[in-house]
Amino acid sequence: MGSRWPKKLQYAFGNTFSHSVVPLASGSYNISINMIVSKNMKPNWNKKSKFDNVKHGYRKCLAYGKKHLGWFNIYCDNTNLHGFRYISMDGSSIIESILWFLVCMLSIVFCAILMLRLWANYSNNPIVTTIYTSNPIWDMSFPAVTICNNNKVYRPHVDLIAKNLYMDGFTTNDSDKFFSSLTKLIRPNKISIDSATARQVLNRLDMTVEALMKQLMQPCSALLLRCIWIGKVHDCSKIFKTVKSSEGFCCAFNSHYELNVGHMSKVKAFNSTDFNNTSEDDLPGVHTIVKAPGSGRDVGLAVALNIEPDMYKATSRPFIGASVIIHGPIDFPDIGARITTVPVGHVLATPITGTSIRGMESLRAIPLEKRLCYFDNEVPGEIRYSHQSCISDCIAKYTHHTCGCLPFYYPEARKGTKTCYLSDINCLLSIRKMIPHHAGTCKKCLPQCTDMLYTINPEHVKMEGMGFDSDLMHGFNMKNTSFVYVFFGDVSYVEYRKESTISWDSLLASFGGIFGLCLGGSVLSVIELGYLLARQLFRRQKKMLKWQEQSRMKLPPASEVFLSIPAKEKIQLRKLRNRQESDDKRTFVGYQPVLHQRKTTNLDNMYYIEHVRF
Repeated sequence: MGSRWPKKLQYAFGNTFSHSVVPLASGSYNISINMIVSKNMKPNWNKKSKFDNVKHGYRKCLAYGKKHLGWFNIYCDNTNLHGFRYISMDGSSIIESILWFLVCMLSIVFCAILMLRLWANYSNNPIVTTIYTSNPIWDMSFPAVTICNNNKVYRPHVDLIAKNLYMDGFTTNDSDKFFSSLTKLIRPNKISIDSATARQVLNRLDMTVEALMKQLMQPCSALLLRCIWIGKVHDCSKIFKTVKSSEGFCCAFNSHYELNVGHMSKVKAFNSTDFNNTSEDDLPGVHTIVKAPGSGRDVGLAVALNIEPDMYKATSRPFIGASVIIHGPIDFPDIGARITTVPVGHVLATPITGTSIRGMESLRAIPLEKRLCYFDNEVPGEIRYSHQSCISDCIAKYTHHTCGCLPFYYPEARKGTKTCYLSDINCLLSIRKMIPHHAGTCKKCLPQCTDMLYTINPEHVKMEGMGFDSDLMHGFNMKNTSFVYVFFGDVSYVEYRKESTISWDSLLASFGGIFGLCLGGSVLSVIELGYLLARQLFRRQKKMLKWQEQSRMKLPPASEVFLSIPAKEKIQLRKLRNRQESDDKRTFVGYQPVLHQRKTTNLDNMYYIEHVRF
């Protein structure tokens, strides 16, 4: 019995102890234990296990959370978000709380991932295109038809000019070289006349290059013999007008390029029920962008052309005939235009397939760098924006910057700039290969949000004298005349409607659906969280201000705060403090056990153990 206690004490204090047993008269024993205990030495009979440490740490974290995150517990207990109330539920174990906390965090992460994917899809693909195939063709504008004779130097006009040049001392050879070289202004190539002579001829004529080329063209009144629009014969000189194009001066029907160069629009809506009620004051294609009431060769434009092969002096193409350009009514006949040709003595049938691109109003809410298209009223100075005309203008600026001049066939908006002449042909040839590359850098020339595209499938056949007669061909010599039919080939057209993938309210509803799917929340859940955070911040700030005010009131007088201590006393205090820290204190501990009772007193790491009687 006497030897058992020292073993326990040995387990508690180690081997640094001694003991003695003294029998008493009452039959009990008095055990005296002398033990040297270091200052840093503590008994380890209350040694805790790992589970106790974890539990103790959890309690400390829980106490810290209750002290500093009480608002979060309140939110978890009262929010309508799924799963959060189980985090702080009464009676829940540490494992349950951690498990539900992880589940809620994973739900939040999953919700954020879904929202980010939805936003990325909306940002990268903000526009959706819907195809409609049942749109009637009479709702689509008829294209502009520009007809150009390949002969750019009309012989009757050349003879008059050559006669005046001959009288001024120029030879016939000089005149022929001069007139044959003028076609190179349209399609740049090597010229057969020297630049000095060409400049002398132009100075002698006292004319601009533009005026000269216009005078040398075949007049529209001579080229166009008969014009029929939707079965009705019209005066060609009234419904066609002389325009500029990439083929030089030509004759155009339903062309309204002036609408997108800053002029006020005079085009009025054309009712499809008034196709056959056109008055003399409202000729088709002159003041209005016309529409066709249907499809087929008889419901369109038909023109008889007088090519006049005998009047050819210099041609821009290596054959006798005319070029037919199909393009948008407000587009400059250059970039993006569809070109076909008709030889003399042939019939050209040109069925047109229409395609419409319509930008819905929802696109206006999308930034320009995302939708990459212009509406008509978004470009300053243009009533109706045209992508093709913008590209042509970009090429014109590049040509003027490089060569210092512009070809004569560019629009009238380029008045006041130098017109390219035969001496500038070499420069025009050198930049021909660079123009497509430069045109691709015209980033400001975005496509139109609303546009009309035309594709053609032309076919021409040689006419034979088979006794055929019609309103268009009646009375003409089939061998010297060509006939052109331009019409819609189908009764309907395809429309591509471009609109926003999802509107802002639908996007918000989609975010709400994801939030409800993952967390079961709503707008009020977010408002509750914001309210609690603002309330907690306000309270914390209020407590901080109150504490600062109390601290300011409890400050001692300045005379008690700033004390002057002599240097000698400072050195003595420092030495005393170092001596106390380096002193290894040891204490004698007396152990007197008492039966069935143990009491321990801890006073600055000094232990006193009472006697125990047996």
